Amino acid sequence: MARLVAIIVAVAVLIVASLATRQETPITIVESVEAPAGDGLLDEVDVLLAERTAMFSGCVAGNTDDGFETRKFEWEQQQRQTVSVLGASADAEHLLVAALLSWRDDLDGALSILGEAAARDSRNPLIASQILELCMEIDHCNRARPEMEDNLIVADKANVMAWVQVARSRLQRGDEAGALSALREAVAAGTVDDYLVEYVLLFDRALAASSDLSAHERMVSAFGFGAGLFSGTYMISSDCRERAENSAEWGDVCLRLGERFEHDARTLLTKAIGIGMQVNMYEIGGDARSQEQAQTRQRDFRASYRSLSVQSVRAEELKDATVFRKYLEILATGGELEAMRYLADEVSARLPPAADAQQPACPDP
Repeated sequence: MARLVAIIVAVAVLIVASLATRQETPITIVESVEAPAGDGLLDEVDVLLAERTAMFSGCVAGNTDDGFETRKFEWEQQQRQTVSVLGASADAEHLLVAALLSWRDDLDGALSILGEAAARDSRNPLIASQILELCMEIDHCNRARPEMEDNLIVADKANVMAWVQVARSRLQRGDEAGALSALREAVAAGTVDDYLVEYVLLFDRALAASSDLSAHERMVSAFGFGAGLFSGTYMISSDCRERAENSAEWGDVCLRLGERFEHDARTLLTKAIGIGMQVNMYEIGGDARSQEQAQTRQRDFRASYRSLSVQSVRAEELKDATVFRKYLEILATGGELEAMRYLADEVSARLPPAADAQQPACPDP
């Protein structure tokens, strides 16, 4: 089963890269944190997805003997089996996971499955978000976009991220005024939640229903899937930069949105994008002093998670599902940086120093 876990995490990285192709620059996995170029968005996504995925991917590097393509083929077989089991379920969450696993290969099929999930649980914010996200990806989507936007707001009105997704949907269909209005609602919304914890637990429950993985293997695999989900919502940074050049109104609302991301988000990725947005908006507005202050926070922020990732990256070696669940609990209440501190402490207390470790993280299959 360790081999299957490695395959799932490795291909989750591949899924992230394929989703990123909607932009001109693909997402790649990098090993070091460098100063961002351009608007900094893809650099932050690169680094933070790499750090997050590496935390649970200790098995990937150790199983390269028969090639990535072979591992990918085996994973795809397992994926088809999982989709077959979950796609026949009457449970809305199972259908959501089946759709997410089908998305890369069959957009129309995934949309059909999501429609079934929405019919069973129209108030589920994950389902409402994913069906809108998918319809934005399909040129011939025949569903009423405004209705889907309304459904998402009904399901998740207090979430900044829901309003941002609605704003991007409105931009895509040419409603600039409606998009700006949605961003104002986003700035005023109560919470900033990209649902990383909920997605990981969603995949964990789905794997429990459709596989014979152990609790530890399920959690590692679920984290690979959950961390690999990349929402187009984050591309609001590019939308903001493009429009703020010619509109003080856009510049103001995007600056305030960046502040909400930085101060109120639980995940490192959303916080990093928020700081980057502020750097961009201050640059466009000609506020050199505030831009420099934001860049200092950006450097300090990177240093804070990079120092922890050296230890937390070994968490998979613990082989302990309870540690991963505790990590998610801390992430949900205290944020991802605090959760990384917990992992680093567990690794320091329970594992020998890396240079003295004798056993590989993952045994041969």
